[in-house]
Amino acid sequence: MAGSKAVISKISFHSRLRLFFTIVPSVFLLDYVSKYIVQQTMVPYGKSIPIINDLVKLRFIYNEGIVFGMKFGFASGWALILVSSAMALLLIAYFFLSSYDDPPGLVALGLIAGGALGNLSDRIFNGRVVDFIECGIKNLTWPVFNIADIGITCGAILLSLRLFSADGQIKSTE
Repeated sequence: MAGSKAVISKISFHSRLRLFFTIVPSVFLLDYVSKYIVQQTMVPYGKSIPIINDLVKLRFIYNEGIVFGMKFGFASGWALILVSSAMALLLIAYFFLSSYDDPPGLVALGLIAGGALGNLSDRIFNGRVVDFIECGIKNLTWPVFNIADIGITCGAILLSLRLFSADGQIKSTE
């Protein structure tokens, strides 16, 4: 219906817990298991393995930078771990403590938190992130990424769609 507003019911703390302990560990575990399998079965910086023709390939690399391997002097090592930890903790706190009661928005926050924790655990225990999904056509490829990155990206897109209405104003949950 054009012009009508959806009624959003208050989400109980118990429901938030159930949502949190479903989405965040699912993304984290899927990321962890996929990285473990890649590390056990592939050679870092070795040949790509085609999955869907030339469009999607498996390619095991280590990412020591931030988003898409970009490196900044201030965003490396422990500084990156501290900033990532603070962001993950803030996101989790917001998940539980805010009055944001939009279920798809909370799913988005869970996807982002699960992905952030997946990459953060890599940085803490390995000093770098395992990336292994490569997409592109011939030499035009997107930077190699992982399941955690998919969670973060999908969560950010979903959250953006949920937060902003057609006129660019942040939606009210009341």
